[in-house]
Amino acid sequence: MDSNIRIEKMIRIIIFIQYAYSIVEDLIESERALSQIIEGSTIPTFVINQDHILTHWNKAIEKLSGVPAEKMVGTNRQSTPFWGKVRPTMADVILDQISVEDIQKLYAGEWRKSALIEGAYEAETFLPNLGKWCWFTAAPINAPDGRIVGAIETIWDKTEDKKAEEEREKHTRELSILCSIYSALNAPLVLEARIHQTAMEIKNFLSADGICIYLLEDDGKYYLHYNYGLSWETAKKVRVADETSTIHLVAQSNKYKIFEDLPESCVDEICFLEEEKLLSLAYIPISSKAKRTLGVIRIGSKKPGHFSRKNKDVLELIGNRLGVAIENAMLQEQYIKSEEKYRSLFNNDPNPIFILDNKTFKITDTNQRAQDSYGYSRAELLGIPFLQLGDESDEELAEGLKNLSEGQSILFPKKRHYRKGGRAFYVNVSISSAKYGESDVVIASTTDITESVEKETQLIQAGKMTTLGVMAAGMAHEINQPLNVIQVCADFFLKMLNRGEPIADADLRTMANDIVANVERAAGVIKHVRDFARQSEVVKSKIDINNPIRDVFKVLGHQLKVHEIEVELDLAENLPNIMAEHNRLEQVFINLVTNAIDAMDEKSSQIENRDTEKRLTIKSYIQNGQVAVDVSDTGIGMSEDIKNKILEPFFTTKKIGKGTGLGVSISYGIVKDYDGAIEIESEVGRGTTFKLTFPALGNSTQRQK
Repeated sequence: MDSNIRIEKMIRIIIFIQYAYSIVEDLIESERALSQIIEGSTIPTFVINQDHILTHWNKAIEKLSGVPAEKMVGTNRQSTPFWGKVRPTMADVILDQISVEDIQKLYAGEWRKSALIEGAYEAETFLPNLGKWCWFTAAPINAPDGRIVGAIETIWDKTEDKKAEEEREKHTRELSILCSIYSALNAPLVLEARIHQTAMEIKNFLSADGICIYLLEDDGKYYLHYNYGLSWETAKKVRVADETSTIHLVAQSNKYKIFEDLPESCVDEICFLEEEKLLSLAYIPISSKAKRTLGVIRIGSKKPGHFSRKNKDVLELIGNRLGVAIENAMLQEQYIKSEEKYRSLFNNDPNPIFILDNKTFKITDTNQRAQDSYGYSRAELLGIPFLQLGDESDEELAEGLKNLSEGQSILFPKKRHYRKGGRAFYVNVSISSAKYGESDVVIASTTDITESVEKETQLIQAGKMTTLGVMAAGMAHEINQPLNVIQVCADFFLKMLNRGEPIADADLRTMANDIVANVERAAGVIKHVRDFARQSEVVKSKIDINNPIRDVFKVLGHQLKVHEIEVELDLAENLPNIMAEHNRLEQVFINLVTNAIDAMDEKSSQIENRDTEKRLTIKSYIQNGQVAVDVSDTGIGMSEDIKNKILEPFFTTKKIGKGTGLGVSISYGIVKDYDGAIEIESEVGRGTTFKLTFPALGNSTQRQK
């Protein structure tokens, strides 16, 4: 009888050992999932081991470089697809720990140390073999004992971003002069005074020395109407521009013309301007919306080559907008009202516009741009609720429409709308109350910001991938711990089996519980890494702010222990929910905690032969109807001047080459997206507190223009 019981126990032990080994295999498979994160990343990434051999070359970097992984993995040729020759990549630099002088030779002044990851570098440079401008980062991969066992490098194509930035700057200049001209021509003054102000705006904008404006009259000739900066004695010599003049030719062709270096002698009105010592001239047609030439602006400068070809778009824009403004001003002066003119202006607005009933908020009219952007016909749009174009459950926008007061204008940023067929895109929604004919209406206009939202999302995602480098050692620690427990249990089982000794039921139950608990612990770590690495949505949902705060310590808990930082959490229970996104707020708090670690380490490094207090405090609470969080450290602190600049993009409190300040800027942008605010209190040598506040549900506010 006793023999049967022992045999039955032995069988149960063998089955349990087999189950334990299957758990170990599952954990090993889970570790492979970390590799899948890199392989599945949309950011071009490669990894090398401590021997400089490529171990990962993901799909994104295959697409960027044009070289498949099978030709790269297992080699040390990671530089050739980008540089066209063998030379150290930034990942190789990290492994070799080369000197600053050698890095400078490789990357000139385009590199810097990472502000977020110790031992990591960032650089932006032109990669000749790709013909692209790229921004790349590299970070060490550390073993649990701190040894560098590899490096990870990510590369982003910044060529289109540079082009887009140039376009944005150009567009901003155009908008600036347009707004100035529009304001001048719509001032409550007579037409002559309006044009005078417009000419002054143009003169200041182009740093011109003289401006003459010729306007078309009924006889088909162009007459000098306005002169600024030149003597009338000189200007009136060409009071009327005949068919041989440059003014007439420019008007007929409706194309601008530039003289970058005036000739010593000439056959038309240019020769009269030699008396004014003008060395550059620009002729700009003044065109109406119908491309009818209303006149010509002649702008002069005493500098040679003053009007470069790069000014072409701006100069044409000035002429076009001035022509439209003059035309509209004349129409206004003559009190001409035309439904056809209104419809033309309405339809040609660059943004979709919707006229809404101020009670039901159904669409009563819309412009052509709205029909083109959303893919619906005018008949399909009329009569449907405006909220139906986006998420109908959007309480923020619904409340804004209901509570809109007379003369008020409100901007709702980053709303998700849907084109016909259900395809989503992101817009800024601007609403205002107005008169439409004899009716009180709500005007809603939308601006497509999908591209900028996608780029912002990519930037935030890139920050997460960089954080994974910081997490690597911590994740290895968190996974090795349960693996060690399971290994100890398995070794004990084998030892007892080899000796032929029975295992007490209590011991079996204890070890089984230990194995299950440690499997759950490891699985939880891996699940959180997967959740954190996924690309987060822009849309908001109801969340408890304490949850993303707690998740930070799943990511950075081990790092805080390594840096010997004391953590104090004071999280209020039953806080009201806020409208935000868990994943993005976790990124905000990770950035703030990481900066706090750096600040406390910097202070510690400056004080010799004396221990410094290293304490991180995070407190959540309700204040004045808002949910607030304080993130405090006992670090190096900031001066008043630095504190006033810390939220600016690329500003950093670190020394030159230490960091970019991009993490704080990203955090600030995310907080603003959720109608929140950041306040900073800091004292040099004593520490810093970041205070974040968000509207509690039921107390949401909109951004008023």
